[in-house]
Amino acid sequence: MPRQVDHAARLAAIEDAVIAIAAEAGFDAVTVRAVAGRVGASTSVVTHYVGGREELLCNAVRRELDCRRAEADSRADGLDGSAALRAVVEWAVLSPTERSHRFWLALVLSASNQPTLRAELSRFNEWWVQRIKHFLREAGSADPTRAADLVSLFVDGIVVSGFDAGEPWTLDRRTRLLNDVWEALSL
Repeated sequence: MPRQVDHAARLAAIEDAVIAIAAEAGFDAVTVRAVAGRVGASTSVVTHYVGGREELLCNAVRRELDCRRAEADSRADGLDGSAALRAVVEWAVLSPTERSHRFWLALVLSASNQPTLRAELSRFNEWWVQRIKHFLREAGSADPTRAADLVSLFVDGIVVSGFDAGEPWTLDRRTRLLNDVWEALSL
């Protein structure tokens, strides 16, 4: 009798492998062969679930970014204005693991020359900017577009600065800087 395979679980394991490889070594290291090795399967098993590398990247990155959107939205549930903004920004800069920051940096660095990644990053960024502007408008910001740019710059800067320094900034340091941003934005 053939072995029963949970297709959803297998696909999730394949997508998890893509994210792990990207976080560790960048998206150029994500190949069907590398993913197959990571999940302990043959390349034909991986290509049974995805049509090729582009679909592999798209599915895994989309799932990862959708999970991040859901996490951010759950932090803002029941809040509005500056409270919702603060909750989402705190989630972005205070709660992610180093692995998730590494994934994000790998995505940003690879998006310029990999259209699939660019499309997924653009999709996420559109959502992020609209969400941040919405909260800023609710908070009474005089210029939500400018303020959203500052918030986004701050969030991205925290991620990148951790790698420049060799390790993520401490939670205390990130919290102090977040308070400074709030003060500068009069929130």
